[in-house]
Amino acid sequence: MNFRIQASCPQIIKINLEEDFSIGETIEDIFPMNNEEAIMVWNHTSIPLNYKYDISIMIEDIMEMLKTLLENEKGDLIIHWPSNTFRVDWFLEWNTNLKITSDWANVVGDVESILNKKNILEIGKSEFIYEWKKLLQVLLTNLKKSGYHQINPREFSDLYELEKKISTYGKLYTSFV
Repeated sequence: MNFRIQASCPQIIKINLEEDFSIGETIEDIFPMNNEEAIMVWNHTSIPLNYKYDISIMIEDIMEMLKTLLENEKGDLIIHWPSNTFRVDWFLEWNTNLKITSDWANVVGDVESILNKKNILEIGKSEFIYEWKKLLQVLLTNLKKSGYHQINPREFSDLYELEKKISTYGKLYTSFV
């Protein structure tokens, strides 16, 4: 598999949400720093994604990317991933297949040179989208446990609706459902 995402099973911190936090701020607040991380595999190279400091910063771009891929049969998109431990630019082009050309700048583990040697990912568009479903479910479950669905129902609903639109799981989770 050239691309996959292992969502893991991160724990959350019980917090008292008294303000109308954004989804990214809430993800940052509910996940402790030392926790299980999601693992993205890009052309056979593993990249840890910290829930607190990577995924919280990336969530809005993840949602926009998936929404755009789901709603458009063909197109292109540029994403400048903003996390300082997942600093990469992705240039996506798709129809039934997806091609991502990447420029890796900063990644945990100092594997940028390896990733830049294999900077093109070619995968079925649907297969790529499926890989994100379990990660979105982990976020939804933990946001609900934190009470976020009551504090910010619109953003929670947007994430929930997006996860529902993804019809199946990626390779790691298909046989377990």
